[in-house]
Amino acid sequence: MFKHVTESYTNTLSLIKKLKDLKVILENRAKAFIIDYLIMAVIGFIIFSLTSDLFISMMIVYPITMNKDFLNGKSIGKRMFGIQVQNLTDQKADEWKSSLRNFLPIIPIDLIFTLVSPTQRIGDRIADTKIGIETEQNLKTIGSELKNYKVNKELVFELIFGIINIYGLLWLYGFLFTNIMIG
Repeated sequence: MFKHVTESYTNTLSLIKKLKDLKVILENRAKAFIIDYLIMAVIGFIIFSLTSDLFISMMIVYPITMNKDFLNGKSIGKRMFGIQVQNLTDQKADEWKSSLRNFLPIIPIDLIFTLVSPTQRIGDRIADTKIGIETEQNLKTIGSELKNYKVNKELVFELIFGIINIYGLLWLYGFLFTNIMIG
């Protein structure tokens, strides 16, 4: 009987810790999202200010946004709040999975889905990734991480994928707008 009570108590403590971790992940994920997209907005604004061309601005900002987590599964916002894109075995996700999870058309739906599933939004489910807690790599380590990073074919492919993706989306939105809205 004592063993059963001890196991039950241990299971309860484990569940409480898991719930606390989910709360931390959700809060930190929201804060990281805000930071990352503020940075992207500033970059977009600067590019637009220099070029006065929304298309060029989007062609530059969108691939950056898709690939913001390429360096050890951490964007600037994720580094600030101690979270990381991980594969399902709790290791950092590779560059391709980190990019695939940020595919633009699913982001609006993803925001709602994240409230229900803090560690895995739709993009994470597509890419077989999740958000986990990882505090060793932060803003202070980014310099040494970049020095040790070697550009690989996966990163090049992701950038090309991002450019093709935004070009296709802009074409689709333009087509829909001119044929449906203006009609």
